[in-house]
Amino acid sequence: MMHYLQIAVGVASLALTYLLFRRWQYDSASKSKGCSPPKPYPHKDPILGIDLFLSTGKAIQEHTYLQELTRRYNTLGNTFRSKSLGAESVATIEPENLQAVFSTNFNDWGVEPVRLPAQAPFCGKGFITTDGPVWEHSRGLLRPSFNKSKAVDLAALENGYLDTSTQFLFGEPVNSLSGNISKEAEAFLKAFDHAMLGSGIRIALGPFKVLFPTSQWRKSCETTHKFAEKYVAKALEYRASLMSEPSKERDAVNAKRMNLLQGMAEQTDDPFTLRNEILQALMAAQETTASLICNVFFLLSRHKPVWRKLHQEVVAIGDCELNAEALQSIPLLRNVLNEALRLYPVFPQMNRIALKDTTLPTGGGPTGTKPIFVPKGTNFDTSWYNLHRLPSIWGVDADEFKPERWDYFKPGPWQFVPFGGGPRGCLGRTKALTEASYVTVRILQEFSNIESRDDRDWTGQVQLTAKNANGCKIALT
Repeated sequence: MMHYLQIAVGVASLALTYLLFRRWQYDSASKSKGCSPPKPYPHKDPILGIDLFLSTGKAIQEHTYLQELTRRYNTLGNTFRSKSLGAESVATIEPENLQAVFSTNFNDWGVEPVRLPAQAPFCGKGFITTDGPVWEHSRGLLRPSFNKSKAVDLAALENGYLDTSTQFLFGEPVNSLSGNISKEAEAFLKAFDHAMLGSGIRIALGPFKVLFPTSQWRKSCETTHKFAEKYVAKALEYRASLMSEPSKERDAVNAKRMNLLQGMAEQTDDPFTLRNEILQALMAAQETTASLICNVFFLLSRHKPVWRKLHQEVVAIGDCELNAEALQSIPLLRNVLNEALRLYPVFPQMNRIALKDTTLPTGGGPTGTKPIFVPKGTNFDTSWYNLHRLPSIWGVDADEFKPERWDYFKPGPWQFVPFGGGPRGCLGRTKALTEASYVTVRILQEFSNIESRDDRDWTGQVQLTAKNANGCKIALT
């Protein structure tokens, strides 16, 4: 027994020595660069930060995570440091720091060390899981298909958002609303949700991801692969047919195409690349526009004057074709969408990891104004949800739904970023806003009154995206 106790004491001593050495290294490097550390999170476990990991997991499970983030920022300020499962982290909602991470010092930060090891069995290398040249290639494959004229098929939205999304990605809808959804498609959607949830858990576990049971998860990954590979094969057949056409006919076909998978197949014949990219594209599209639309009607049902004014503006455009130009001619519509995205961003948070030793321009020291030294391997977290509610930016009414604020207030750089920004900013921004605008207007054309059928507050269910855990229960007449 004494032997084991000696071993335990020895291991603890080595761990403490290592931590003290790392702290000395950090303090020395920080001082040499004129930096100061940000305020620390008050850990109960200052060595591994298991307390923070557990409280975060509990908050996510109970749908109180966004409130918990708000509490942390209100208590510790706009920038603070912490640990989670032994990993050093810095959290900030300072616009100056966000610009440094996502734009100015873009190459100092990445996602691959965190995302790829956790998600590789599900969706491999692609635009969500990689950095550097591989990410640049992936981004290039996607970009042509998000041309305004190709990315948005407004008439198809009458069939439902999920069907529109799978039509754009795979070339075929899953018929989710018609009742004709195939067992194969139904199994795919179920497996995809499970595979994506497991990926998120593996990312959260970090170096302890081996603790996550993978047997059923890998079966879900295999199911998603088989479904996607069927459409990849069709896209490669399309590629072979297209390449056999003269260049003029090929250009004509390209102009009519509205299928992301085919668009990528025009640029590569690697089936694994196509499979990985299309699965990651579906991840990025998962419930995003649908969540935005639900948030819009959740807010409108509780703010009748805004509904009535918007209804008047929609009626005023008459029976004209609902194209992008017509949607842009409704002034209040964009204000309502912006305000919904401000209060309830579909992507409420964003993470990065330092790929090299770097700095953040502000947030350190007792006053929170000194630069911060960030060693390689440090995790970076930010919350668009909390950034969009900062009274210092949005005023004392920051938590209130006031679409009219967009008539007189224009946020500064990195103060309003519902679609991210910088080189990795969302390619589907225009598509999402146009589709949400169309659905909102079509409903306003059909109905003149709205009533809320749920008096509960908006409750954030956070995974990759955030949606109201209570749904959107309204009555339209």
